[in-house]
Amino acid sequence: GVLLFCFLISVGFRYQQFETWKQTPETYFVGERPMMSTLDAPFYLRWAREYNEGTFGQKNFLGNYPANTENIRDRSITKKFRDPQKISSASSSSSQPSSSGTREINYLDLPLISSIIAFLAPFFNYNYYLTGTLLIPVLASLFILPLGIYFFRIGVPASGLIGGLIGTFSGAYYMRSSIGRIDTDMLNLFFPILTALLILLASRAKRERSVLLYSAIAGLSLLMFNWWYSKAAF
Repeated sequence: GVLLFCFLISVGFRYQQFETWKQTPETYFVGERPMMSTLDAPFYLRWAREYNEGTFGQKNFLGNYPANTENIRDRSITKKFRDPQKISSASSSSSQPSSSGTREINYLDLPLISSIIAFLAPFFNYNYYLTGTLLIPVLASLFILPLGIYFFRIGVPASGLIGGLIGTFSGAYYMRSSIGRIDTDMLNLFFPILTALLILLASRAKRERSVLLYSAIAGLSLLMFNWWYSKAAF
């Protein structure tokens, strides 16, 4: 109960930022859209919208500018092949559409943060900016739960409670997980701490079945972390 209370404190403080924004909408809103304070947010929101509309990946022709321009592409092909006939065939093959004429959307191509926003957007009248904004207080505070359970399991529950509150309100993390920052910072503490908790549970399990279960869930946690943050080295 105390751990849940600490979690709700973190959620409440972050949500209060949004309530403060709503007091001066001319400063923080454009119509019904709250402003973003990170450059990545519009990408995640656009991908969520395009996924729901079935157009994901079809409007990204400027994403690799200038590398995907015809001039740069022709020069790179020339450098690679040298043979004019091969250049011609490579250029023509690269511009051929698929046999179906449409690109099938693979959900793994979509960042996990965009997938969550796309799933929840219908509940907020497809206001993607509002959906992503309201995710921040909850997801940014979520790491407090596995952290508290971890320290409870090793016999120092007070350290987990205090560590969760200090962590959620520490300067760097609080700034990077405040309202307006629809970005991967929200869960970048949650997945490693959850994995650590699962490793602890596996190491203390008495039955082989429990060891395998906790280990499998730990692997799933790291898989989800890679989908969330796309940094395989972690």
